[in-house]
Amino acid sequence: MRTRFKLPGLFVFLLFSFAGCEKDNTTPGFDMVYQQDFFIPPGIGAFVTHHFYLKNIPTRYLTLLSQSGRTDAEVTGVVPVQASLVGVFGDANFSLVEEASLRVYQESDPNGYVEMAYRFPTPIEPSNVLDLIPSLANAKGIMSKDRFSIDLALRLRGTTPDETQVRLNLQLKATY
Repeated sequence: MRTRFKLPGLFVFLLFSFAGCEKDNTTPGFDMVYQQDFFIPPGIGAFVTHHFYLKNIPTRYLTLLSQSGRTDAEVTGVVPVQASLVGVFGDANFSLVEEASLRVYQESDPNGYVEMAYRFPTPIEPSNVLDLIPSLANAKGIMSKDRFSIDLALRLRGTTPDETQVRLNLQLKATY
């Protein structure tokens, strides 16, 4: 009879052993947080990808680097952590968005962009927030400069009824 109870006892022991485990999210580095507001105009439709360009944004890379006490050579990468679109006045309806792509680039090289976050397919339920999925891209080459630009590409399911003020939230992490 003892052998019958060893297997369930072992299972319970393993369950409690691993119940407190969680992913280690302590990668050393410093956060680079950006917020930019823009307007989605009324009357844009579903048959074209619409690009919203947010240009000449200060990276603050050198300031953040000196605050962390690190050198540029110690930074191994600048990777996305979180990105979202939020209606500033609670009036956005992101169910109209079918696909979203957030890219960063240098103004001198618009074709050398790095996709930082995307979402396809997007939820069809009406919401004032559209969370984007961070990519695995390393944008150190762009984000270690003084300034950068953003290209937010949106493909829509329908026509926008009203002008909507939107805030783009982007959080990156410079890892070392």
